[in-house]
This record gives sequence, C-alpha cells and structure tokens, in this order.
Amino acid sequence: MKILLVDDDRAALYALSEMLSDLPAELVLAESGEDALRQILKQEFALILLDVRLPKMDGFEVAAAIRSLERLRRTPIVFMSANEDRRKQPRPGTPEIYFRKPLEPDVIRPTLAQLLARKDAT
Repeated sequence: MKILLVDDDRAALYALSEMLSDLPAELVLAESGEDALRQILKQEFALILLDVRLPKMDGFEVAAAIRSLERLRRTPIVFMSANEDRRKQPRPGTPEIYFRKPLEPDVIRPTLAQLLARKDAT
C-alpha cells in the first residue's frame, strides 16, 4: 500500500514524511502537481495527501486531473493548506478531507490510518 505526499516546500514534505513514517504504507514524495501526476500514472496509491498551494497547477487542479482517471475516482484525497481560503471546495460526493497547516501529528495520523484501514478492507 502506498501514500502519495505532494508539497512544493521540500522541508515541509520531508517533515510530513517523518511524521507519517510509522503508518503501514510506503510513502512516495512529489514536489509539484506535475510530479504527482507522473507518479500516479506509474503506480497505484491508497491515499493522496495534496497541498492546495502548488505552483503552476494548484492542488484542486491536480485533484480534478486525478478524478478524471476512472481507477482513482474513489481514492481518498486529503488536502493540506496554511490558508483558510476555501473558495474552491472539493466536489461534493468525493472522499476529500481538508487539514489546515501546520499539521498536528495527533490529529492527522489517526485520520490517515483510518482511511488506510478502510481501503485495506475493500
């Protein structure tokens, strides 16, 4: 089982990978929306953690591209953002969650573990 972590801030990306290293999944890192889409085309992911503010393609644009692929329509996407700007909400009916940065390990880890357990049960 794999989790894709997407954040253009390299330090934040590595801190996030350390924070989640005890989850029962392989962590794959991407530093841009384009890199995330390349990874998605090459491998399967049980869960995607996606920063909203990315250069060129923002997180919502990346999520729309992901959702355009039939095999990924039900893959949970967890959005992360330092801003409260929610003008671009995730589409209704899609399994997305929104966390505010800085992420709190005691909050995000159990949420992700629960999403992985659901994915593992299917």
